Amino acid sequence: MIVSNNLGKYDVVVIGGGPGGLPAAIAAAREGSKTLLVERNGFLGGVAATGLPLLAFYDRTGAQVVGGIGDELVRRLDRVGATFDGAIPCPIHNSITPVNPFWLRIEAAKMCEEAGVDLMFSAEVEDVTVVESRVTGVSLISRGRKYTAETKVLIDSTGDGTAAYLAGADYEMGQGEDTRVQPVSLVFSLGNVDIDAVLEYIKNHPETFSNPPTYGVHYTLDYFLDSRSFYFTGFEEFIKVARENGEFDVPRDRVIFAKQPNSNEVVVNAVRVSDIDPTDPMSMSKAEVVAHRQVETLINFFRKYCPGFENCFLANIAAGTYARESRRIVGIKTLEDDAVNDYLVPEDTIALAGYNLDIHTGVGIVLQPSEHAIGVPYGCLVSRNVDGLLASGRCISAKPYPLGLIRAMSTCFAIGEAAGTAAAMSVRSGTKLSAVDVSELRNRLSKNGAILSTDQETQHPIAQFG
Repeated sequence: MIVSNNLGKYDVVVIGGGPGGLPAAIAAAREGSKTLLVERNGFLGGVAATGLPLLAFYDRTGAQVVGGIGDELVRRLDRVGATFDGAIPCPIHNSITPVNPFWLRIEAAKMCEEAGVDLMFSAEVEDVTVVESRVTGVSLISRGRKYTAETKVLIDSTGDGTAAYLAGADYEMGQGEDTRVQPVSLVFSLGNVDIDAVLEYIKNHPETFSNPPTYGVHYTLDYFLDSRSFYFTGFEEFIKVARENGEFDVPRDRVIFAKQPNSNEVVVNAVRVSDIDPTDPMSMSKAEVVAHRQVETLINFFRKYCPGFENCFLANIAAGTYARESRRIVGIKTLEDDAVNDYLVPEDTIALAGYNLDIHTGVGIVLQPSEHAIGVPYGCLVSRNVDGLLASGRCISAKPYPLGLIRAMSTCFAIGEAAGTAAAMSVRSGTKLSAVDVSELRNRLSKNGAILSTDQETQHPIAQFG
């Protein structure tokens, strides 16, 4: 028999401590709300703590579009040598911010402690209490023990919309009746990579980074040779040979890796497992097995075929396989396709998304550039049928097409800060989340360093791309 332990009353409970949940909890606590952050891992950061670079703090024009807590975290990492002095222009990804994932965990926890956030690790949401269509509390499970907490606002930043699902919120997944989502991936890092040898090969064989027609943008040689770090997509020629030799069965037409702040280390984003349901633990368990087997295949491939990787070793594997998309709540507003097609930045924007359309399909990627950032309206965070519930990160209300742009981690940081700030405002004023004064929310976000307009004076432009 499991006995429930009562954690008491909170103003705001945030489920998930990744790019969407971390800033939400910090923002809510800084605004004066008693806040609990629940994380299933033993550390904060989520996919941001895998070693993947943070993409698109700057948009294609070279203007900064994400500030606030996300920018603050990057600056703290820079002070301890855990990033390359902020954002680096990238012809494909607009900007990249490489980070040391372990330092990110440290700084993230420190920021929560400084803000007064209560942290609960190794715990997951078991149920959500809803009374008359309003969230009143959560049940949590950890190490065979059950915990309950009352809350006025619940923020779902699980990535899978788990808390929203348990609350009975309306949601979508996939495209209509087709619930299939983009492939899942397992991130890993390789040490002892001869970066100079990699760059020498790239210099002598620029065709290796030539992108397929599904990419609307292309690398330049100067990008690789002149950047402190780089995100590389290529080596298709080696994959063809390895596949012919029966030594490459990963469903990829090219590999992706990025130079890390640690010397001679790269993070690899080349694992791909398709037809996986991120909400089904048996399906995800299958993905974990396949993904780890692909890691071995890729390491052997890099060592045998790729210049500079001959003596590399496995330096790190992420805590688990991550999904690119899963459940998305149905909000009082939904980000539609025209937001991307027409580069919309509406008046109720609470975060800017400065990445490009990036959808993984089959063995390749559809990647089309966005001329400048688009706006995420506040209503996309607010559940249409459950009061007291906000979504953050990639489970906000958005169609699959714009989701391919807004799921970047930098954007999730901006959305999370807006969610936490709105939650605190709702608690303080005693109003429903749907009735939060969006103008006042925007004012508070701007005051705290968020960027909400593509022509905002506080932007810090970086060099545009060739």
